Amino acid sequence: MRTAAFLFMEIGYDSVSLELAAKRCGVTKASVYYYYSNKATLFTECLSYVLDIAYQSTKTILQEPLPLKAQLKKIAFKQMSNAHLDFESLMRDASKELSEQQSKQIRDAEARLQEVLTDAFQQAIERGEVSAAHRPLILAHLFISLLTMKNHLNLQTMPLEEIVEQAIELFWQGARHSAAKD
Repeated sequence: MRTAAFLFMEIGYDSVSLELAAKRCGVTKASVYYYYSNKATLFTECLSYVLDIAYQSTKTILQEPLPLKAQLKKIAFKQMSNAHLDFESLMRDASKELSEQQSKQIRDAEARLQEVLTDAFQQAIERGEVSAAHRPLILAHLFISLLTMKNHLNLQTMPLEEIVEQAIELFWQGARHSAAKD
């Protein structure tokens, strides 16, 4: 699953075939077809699997006895270490072949990740770590978006630690301060 998932994220939905996935996984095409009737089914299971890993990893880090800022740095470093194609672009490419149920399965897995981050931001607001002027759901979406920045910027010459440090520092400064008044 992991190998096939990263294949989708590396080269995109349209470029992956069940034959290529089988070859990369070191199994026969027949074995892939035995478990997955088509590419959309394989994609759905793979993305759900990867999102579940991200959810479990994020949840575990958020349970560590650290300030939220330190937790966010750990999450960002872990996720950006595995940065690949943008999730929304991948979903857009796959959507033409996904059933409504398959799309829902992936979006539900994505929502679990957003929920655990939203809860963490809500708790940080209650502790006074983050400004109460911000909505936790917006902070969660912004943070998830921040994790994809390495995919879009030419940051190959910067060490990942520096990228994470600067990105989280900028995000944290915005989250700590209350919203500007018009």
